[in-house]
Amino acid sequence: MNAAGASVWGKLLSWVDHAAPADDYRRLRRMPHARDETARLHELLGAGKFDAARTEAAFKRVAHRIRASRILFVPAVLSGIALKASRLRLVEYLTHQVRQLRDEGFDADIAQIDTGASVEHNGARLAEIIVAHHRPTWVVTHSKGGLDFLHMLVGHPEARRFIDGWISFQAPFMGSPIADAASGSTRARKISGAALKVLGADMAAIEDLCTNRRTRYMDEHAARIARLADEMTIICVATVSGSSRLKPSLGPDWPTGRWMDGLGLKNDGLVPVNSAVLPGARHVMLESLGHGEVATRHILSNRKFEQVDLLKALFAVTLNGEANLARGAAA
Repeated sequence: MNAAGASVWGKLLSWVDHAAPADDYRRLRRMPHARDETARLHELLGAGKFDAARTEAAFKRVAHRIRASRILFVPAVLSGIALKASRLRLVEYLTHQVRQLRDEGFDADIAQIDTGASVEHNGARLAEIIVAHHRPTWVVTHSKGGLDFLHMLVGHPEARRFIDGWISFQAPFMGSPIADAASGSTRARKISGAALKVLGADMAAIEDLCTNRRTRYMDEHAARIARLADEMTIICVATVSGSSRLKPSLGPDWPTGRWMDGLGLKNDGLVPVNSAVLPGARHVMLESLGHGEVATRHILSNRKFEQVDLLKALFAVTLNGEANLARGAAA
């Protein structure tokens, strides 16, 4: 099935006249300057999964800092359908984490944005939401939600004062070659545009994920982004699909992932690893997780951990890490 899927994907690329850019995605092969916290996260792993007792103990030391804030999840592009389907609980997108956090007394919610809209539109909407609540907020973003939130930080500084920290999952900060394929040629744009229209989405939502647009945005706002990474508590999560201790792979690899592998880009099936790391921020890299598996729960999943445990571990790594840095500076 892997070979068949890859063959179909290859034929589709040929049919829509897609070719890799002249630089062959050279920039996506370079990891941005960032602090790698993967080893510290792995300290909370045991027997191939998150050690619940160890994770809870580490989280307990920082929970009071989070309990004083609101936790706001920002969903991915075109996830509105998944959020509606989550009501049936056969497939849950972000709602499982929200429910678990609420059961433990935390104020958690999902941002009411148009997941088919552009980065600019959703950045402005997030600023409205956060300013209206007028309270300290931890933001947890998934995929394009990270681009929406980054634009809020860059374009709407009035909302920045309410942000306590940011956990970014699988955001294509430097874009995705898959978006390039979906919007690069006239034929591809017609197909993608027709499909998006059925979903009530805007083509701009996909164009915002293209590598040329994202790299231009990151370059234009490089100084501001560097200040944000220096001043804010931020951790980025990049993943690589396949098999590992956290999730043995029983199904086929994504053909899109195999195509990016062929380009020399480690990826989660949709987003290259290096694209998911904000320059200057902390980051962790996890193996065996396809795009969306950090946010989606379903009855057929063979993942060996609860997403809320991963979230707690990231809170612990990030905030305990700040304490360690402060002690080191004092010494």
